[in-house]
Amino acid sequence: MTASDDVYALPEALVAAQRWDSALQAITPALAADPTDPRLLGLLVRTLRGLGERERAIDAARQLLTAAPSDPYALRLAMLVLLDVGWVDEAIGLAGRAVSLDPQNAANHLALSRAWAQSPRPGAVERQLAAAREAVLLDPNSPDAQVQIGVALAASAEIEAARAAYHEALRLDPGNSAALNNLGVLDLQAGTPAAATRNLAAALAAHPQGAVARRNLDAVALRVLRRAGWWLVVTPIPALVAAAADRVGLARALGAVALLGLPLVVLSWWRALTPGQRHLLRSLHRRVQVGAWLWPALTALAGGVALAVVMLAPGLVSQPAVAGYIAMVIYLMLIRTVAAVLRPSWRSEAAARGTRWRRRRSR
Repeated sequence: MTASDDVYALPEALVAAQRWDSALQAITPALAADPTDPRLLGLLVRTLRGLGERERAIDAARQLLTAAPSDPYALRLAMLVLLDVGWVDEAIGLAGRAVSLDPQNAANHLALSRAWAQSPRPGAVERQLAAAREAVLLDPNSPDAQVQIGVALAASAEIEAARAAYHEALRLDPGNSAALNNLGVLDLQAGTPAAATRNLAAALAAHPQGAVARRNLDAVALRVLRRAGWWLVVTPIPALVAAAADRVGLARALGAVALLGLPLVVLSWWRALTPGQRHLLRSLHRRVQVGAWLWPALTALAGGVALAVVMLAPGLVSQPAVAGYIAMVIYLMLIRTVAAVLRPSWRSEAAARGTRWRRRRSR
C-alpha cells in the first residue's frame, strides 16, 4: 500500500461502515492537507449526507464539482445532495449530464431514474421508467435498477408488474432492503397489514438503520389502529339494531362478538413483529403527529360508547338512535373516502386493492 492509499483507507472504511462521526474526524485533516482532492471530497459529501447536515453537504458538493466537473461519479453524488433538499430539476440536470458524459455506465442511467422519480413534472414517471430500463440493459444484474422499475410501475398503478420487478430484485439480491420495503408498501396499500409487516420486518433485518422501513412500519401500525377503530365503530350496528327491536339477549351476544373479534384484527399483525420491533412500536406516540391519533380515537370512542350502551343498558337504544348512529358511520366513511382520494398515492392504492380482490376471486 502506498502512502497516498493510506490517506483514503481509514475514511473509506469508516464511510463503508456508516460511522459518520468518526469518518468526518478522519476526513477533515486529510482534506486540510489537500482541499481539492476529489476522492476525499466525495467521501465528505457521503459523510455529511449520512449525518443529515444538508447545508454543509451542498457546500461540499459544490467543491466536489469544482474539483471534478466532468466526473460522472461526482455528478451523481451532487445529484443526491440536491434531491435531499428538494432541488429536483437541478438534480435531473446533473444526472442527465452524467449520462451524456458516460452513456454506457448503468449507474448514470440509474441516477437519472432516481432523479425523475422525485419530479412532479408531466411525463416524469415515463422518463424514470425509461432510464431504469436502460440501466437494466447495460447491467442486467442490477437489483437497484429493478427496484427503480418497480417504483415507476407502482406510480403508474401497474401493481403486478411492480411486484414482479421487486421480486426480480430479490432474486438478484435476496436481502435487498429497498425491494422488501417497497413490497411492504404495496401490501399496505392493498390493505394487508400482516403481509406488509413481514416484508418491512425483513427489510429492517437486512438494513437495521433503514429509516424508510421504520417509518413505513409506523404507517402500518397506524393503519392497524385505524382498522381496529373501524371495527369498533361498525360492528355495534347489528347489536344496536337487535337492541332497538327488544332482542336484548341477541344484542348482548352480538356485542360480545364485536368485543371478542377486536383482538383478531391486531393479533396476526402483531405476531409478525420481532421483539425489537414491538419495543420500537411502543414508542410510536413519540414519532407521529398528534393528529394521526385523532381518527383512531374518534372511531374507538364512538364504537366504544355504542357497545357499552348495548351491553349495559340496551333498553336505552331506540330506532331513531340507531338511524342516527348509522348516519354518523356513513358520514365518517365519506370523510375517509374523500381523504383517501386526495392522497397522491390513491391511484396506486386503488390498483393494489383491486389486484388483491381479483386474486381472491381467482382462488
